[in-house]
Amino acid sequence: MRYKIQNAFTHIGLTGFNNILSLIAIAFITLLLNTFLFNHNTIFKELSLRETVAPLVAYANDTVVEEDARVFANQIQKNEHIEFIAYVSKEENLNRAEKQFGPLGRLIKNGFSGSNPFPASLEIYVDSDSVSRKTLEQIAFDIEAYETIDDVIFTGHGILADISRETNRMTIVSIAITILFSLLLIRAAILRTGQYRNQEIHLLNLTGATQGHLRFPFIMHGVFLGFIGSVLGIICFYLLYSLFIFQLGVLEFIPYHQLIAIVGTGVIIGIVSGISAFRKYANTYRKRLVT
Repeated sequence: MRYKIQNAFTHIGLTGFNNILSLIAIAFITLLLNTFLFNHNTIFKELSLRETVAPLVAYANDTVVEEDARVFANQIQKNEHIEFIAYVSKEENLNRAEKQFGPLGRLIKNGFSGSNPFPASLEIYVDSDSVSRKTLEQIAFDIEAYETIDDVIFTGHGILADISRETNRMTIVSIAITILFSLLLIRAAILRTGQYRNQEIHLLNLTGATQGHLRFPFIMHGVFLGFIGSVLGIICFYLLYSLFIFQLGVLEFIPYHQLIAIVGTGVIIGIVSGISAFRKYANTYRKRLVT
């Protein structure tokens, strides 16, 4: 076993410059993947924080009493995309403003003592998983057409839901591209090293070395590139994150379980690449023997 490990390190060290270029390329690809994951995690967290916020808020005019507003809510709730509508009275909106704006809210409340400048509203909840931004705009347009409604506003939940869906697609595509390019890069690097060791491998084959013995350095080379390349990519991304931490504010770094998954995937890609490269090398070697 000791000889196998020494042989593997000798195999890896033969093409140092080639390995360096491969590691830089894999690290760069991993860095891009980390960027997509960071963006995806940030949007997903923000969206989860807004799950309790209504995507649409319709403000009723002052002539509408609570009973009329509830009847109107039951009427528009027939829309298949609307799941629930909550009525918020003028008094509750005034109390919310006082809590939200603190001392300024109390000044507003005291300044309008005896009257309430805040209208009653309807908080409209929809199925955020299936409703797009365009559908939300259509619902808002339909509701705003009623005479009892003065204005309809978006809280930003719908926009985030759309962005989240697009980010999910982009992240999946980036993962697929990262895996594919890493496989190709590592496989090409291992094959090039195999070519440098052609005479040595030929000698080992003549002395009766098993296929497992010959394959081991190829697999270890792939594990080395996949592991070190992914770790370097994570380190580079962390340095960039630390550099812009003040601009990013409270945005959290990529979770540990995702970092472990990235490194683990790099190792698996390295193993697959090593096996694939050895098969390619073995097939080429057999053809040469035949000719």
